[in-house]
Amino acid sequence: MKRFLLRLTLLPSLLASTVLGEDAVPPPATPAATPANWPQFRGPNGQGLAPTARIPSRFGPDTNVLWKTPVPTGHSSPVVWNDRLFLTAKDKARPNELVTFAIDTTNGRLLWHQAVESTSPAGFHPLNHPASSTPAVDAERVYVYFGTYGLLAYDHAGTRVWQRRLEPPKSKYGMATSPILHGDTLILAQDGDGNASHLLAVHRATGQTVWEQPRPLFKAGWSTPMIFSHDGSDELIVLGSRRLTAYDPVTGQERWWLGGFPEETVGVPVAGDGLLFASAAALGGRGDDYLDAAATWKMTVEEFDRDRDNQIQRDEMTSGFAFIQRPELPRDNPGYGLPVRDMDVLLQIFDHDKDGLISEAEWMQTMAGFAAHSQPYLAALRPGATRNARPSHLAWEIRRGIPETPSLLHCQGKLYLVRDGGVLTCLEAATGKELFRERIGAPGQYIASPVAAGDQLVVASVPGIVTVLALADELQILARNEFRESIFATPAVAGNRLYLRTAAHLYAVGD
Repeated sequence: MKRFLLRLTLLPSLLASTVLGEDAVPPPATPAATPANWPQFRGPNGQGLAPTARIPSRFGPDTNVLWKTPVPTGHSSPVVWNDRLFLTAKDKARPNELVTFAIDTTNGRLLWHQAVESTSPAGFHPLNHPASSTPAVDAERVYVYFGTYGLLAYDHAGTRVWQRRLEPPKSKYGMATSPILHGDTLILAQDGDGNASHLLAVHRATGQTVWEQPRPLFKAGWSTPMIFSHDGSDELIVLGSRRLTAYDPVTGQERWWLGGFPEETVGVPVAGDGLLFASAAALGGRGDDYLDAAATWKMTVEEFDRDRDNQIQRDEMTSGFAFIQRPELPRDNPGYGLPVRDMDVLLQIFDHDKDGLISEAEWMQTMAGFAAHSQPYLAALRPGATRNARPSHLAWEIRRGIPETPSLLHCQGKLYLVRDGGVLTCLEAATGKELFRERIGAPGQYIASPVAAGDQLVVASVPGIVTVLALADELQILARNEFRESIFATPAVAGNRLYLRTAAHLYAVGD
């Protein structure tokens, strides 16, 4: 802990003494000319939009970087209020230490940090992190949620104002939802397994409960709520297992729902063109209703069928053998196949005639059953629904190109969807008509959600490629910027700056 605190204490001097391309980039002489706020995950209302921002298309570790600060690990995104940026992290040397930072946006200097120690054990998927939830911030306080600790509120000077210890929701992947603000309340979705899912609204100033709404139908989920404003009223929209639900954000009372979604949901719903949009990939991350089982069988036998009899025997199910879900990813990626540690269990799933091996027919039958069990889904809804929205308010729906982790992005009458493998789909938001579906030339997995800065779309991949595209009806790639570090966190845009968190650094990008 002392070493970690010492590193934090020395950050300002490190930043001042190191040179471009090493530990830090010298700060600019003057602050950004256009101050703006990015108050929660994906900015205002979680929509990922900064319409007036102007950022360069080309940037990288040594190009158009205003400053660069080393930070400990975490998947949470930066939030910004005026000249202060807030971020959460965990120190590798202290697994239970959860830290909140405040950084000066003008020069990247550390202003303060506060740490708490988690006492609630929880498991996390390799693609998740104990510091995945993004804070929310207003003019007075920054609000932090750690799934294994609870809620905390600090003033902008770093003094703790209140805290609420919360039991972590039961989840095989760990928590990732982020808090949002509405009126005088802070709202948090607490979906977990074990019939304990609920929504919690607390007062911003005190942390005391304003209302609590049980969600007994819902299993573990990772989506962050949003506010759908229409016809002079607000609705709290929460995407969860198998259904999208609207609540009164003042009382928590349920208003309407839409079924048809798969079991595991991650993305934030978005709104535009008078419609509400929500999506979720199928179980296992599949984005299309069609599963190419023949292709996955071919990949499997090419690697594991040593005797070339077009069958897989138990002794051929060696390390790396998987229930393939995302063939577009490398085999060593945690998202490539359904995680099954016991090969005997996996054999039982496929071996229908119990003869101790997997035939091509059994593989195809199992894959077909899995595809039928869970389908990807994107729905567009008209406002004004009551109770079941499907009969009267469903505008359109599709089951193709659905993102797994990244949220949708609505901008300028178009809806953008980002899939693993670097596949970008652009839809006409009003109708669902596909304008294009193409690869952007940056393969790999995508965890960060896309954001729009002015007339540019920014998409970051886990391998560390940040692609900048024009917001257009056809694919127009402006630049691919390589950072040579993993990127899990969604970028933030405030003023004319892009704040990008990589595995080990926080970058401020601008002209």
